[in-house]
Parts: sequence; structure tokens; C-alpha cells
Amino acid sequence: MAGGNPSKIDPVSLLSESKSLLTGDLWDYLTTQPSRQMRFNRLLKYVLAGDLDLAKPKVYALSAGYEAHRLMESGKSVGKIVLKP
Repeated sequence: MAGGNPSKIDPVSLLSESKSLLTGDLWDYLTTQPSRQMRFNRLLKYVLAGDLDLAKPKVYALSAGYEAHRLMESGKSVGKIVLKP
């Protein structure tokens, strides 16, 4: 995984404590066009106001793919890693 491997979880131990392992997706919650439009409008407001601090992608030459991969596996990368031919 890009941020490093997550800790191992024993699903049996979760069941013994009446816990569940769940996943989710934004599209499970934003099921209508108006709800998606409202969320987009809010995001656009933040973008136009300059309120978002986005990490610039780290760009590596394709020949430096090894270094890019090491960074990705280190778990210390933030944002995208781009290999440029």
C-alpha cells in the first residue's frame, strides 16, 4: 500500500468482541445527484478560497523508478508519486 502496510488484524478476535470489519465508499453515502452537487460546491468553495493545502506530487524520472518505489514503500510519502519518461 502507498502509505505502508497496515497492521495485521485477526478477524476471529474481532468476532469474539462483537466487532466487525467494514469498508465504505463515498458513493454509498452520496446516492443522489443533488447530494453530489452539494458536496462538489462545498469543495469548489474551499478550492477557490485557497483553503486547501495540497501536497505537490513528487516527480521522478522513469530511470529513477527504484528511488520512487523506495519512497512509496517507506510510508513517508504524502500525495502522488509520478514517474516521468
